[in-house]
Amino acid sequence: MTGLVYKEWKQNHRYILSMILCGFVPLIVMWIFHGKIRSISDDPWRFIGLIAGFIMAGALQMNVLRGDDHKLWGYWVSSTADGYKGFLRVKYEMIFGMAVLFLFTLQLVDKGYCAYLNDNGESGFAELGGIAFTLSFVQIFLRAIDIPFFYRFGSKRGSILKMVFMSFGALFIIIVFMAEPDAVSSAMEFSHDMFTGKKSSLSTSVMIVSSPVLYYLSYLITCRLYLKGVEQYDH
Repeated sequence: MTGLVYKEWKQNHRYILSMILCGFVPLIVMWIFHGKIRSISDDPWRFIGLIAGFIMAGALQMNVLRGDDHKLWGYWVSSTADGYKGFLRVKYEMIFGMAVLFLFTLQLVDKGYCAYLNDNGESGFAELGGIAFTLSFVQIFLRAIDIPFFYRFGSKRGSILKMVFMSFGALFIIIVFMAEPDAVSSAMEFSHDMFTGKKSSLSTSVMIVSSPVLYYLSYLITCRLYLKGVEQYDH
């Protein structure tokens, strides 16, 4: 197991450490598009930077899987003492750790920024910690979907199939909203209640419990699908 951890660190330490840089993206976006990082009016850019940071972090987290969709590697790691289950466990733990590192850095930077605003007499700003905390669970959920697709079908086919499923899902939602216009306002009210309203504490508690469980179930599913995927890798 120590060898697998060392291998992952040597191969992916740049991606792991880049999670720290992603935590600064909200400030970088404000500086680029607004020219300063202290006005209250920067808040929209903070939110845009927050979303951009999560997208970048998610893409980098998936990059640590590159090079694993090879038959030779799959068969070799399956013959080791830890086996492919140990290999996959290290991958899952590493990606989870990257998500935690990104969230920790983001929270630290945002609190420092808010303290800076407060020291300079600014008011009316809000911390992004609550939204970031919620999005981190969404990120874990997305990785729980991405990883099985990758190892079962490889990077290219897995990405295509995932996009097909997501496109059909988005199309279904659009059709429902077109057929039932009131469903849009109902969905927005429900989302507001779940994340910022009376039900926010309940939804947060559910996500805290369900996201790690779903992530672990994703690991179990990937273990069952891994060898089937190795047999179908192109090389």
